Amino acid sequence: METREPVVRIRCPTPEEEALSRAVLERAGLAPERQLTWLVVRDADPDRVNDVLVAGGARSRVAAREQIGRLLGFLIDHGGDVAARPSTLRANVARVLGEAGLERRWSPRAEAELVAGAAELHEHLMSSGAGFVSWERFLSLLCRPADSRASPAAVGAPEP
Repeated sequence: METREPVVRIRCPTPEEEALSRAVLERAGLAPERQLTWLVVRDADPDRVNDVLVAGGARSRVAAREQIGRLLGFLIDHGGDVAARPSTLRANVARVLGEAGLERRWSPRAEAELVAGAAELHEHLMSSGAGFVSWERFLSLLCRPADSRASPAAVGAPEP
């Protein structure tokens, strides 16, 4: 299942890589546009956009995917024992959302839920040999709608 986001940011390290990424995305039927220092695709699933870039041979990656990778490294480094580091965990989740440009749409869960979600995610990483963590799974375990009055379904989130 895809979770479409209003904006998917892509970090391109060079102008040549931006041109290649743009061409790859356009061939896949997506409409990338330049926005400040980002290449952006609107109304798309971050995982799908990243898959298109990889399949097309581009080195650029979706910003959310890069930051999720860093978050997973943090979880592996700390053995899943993040109960003593909830503020660092929260900062890492917030960084994923901020780099993705989605901090107004999503926010980290409450501390107890965040720690429980991180423990579940660590267990998944260990049992799967550090298997893929989708955008949807990241959201369901570690995030909530930024407008806490909105239901997850109202903002297109998967139900927990």
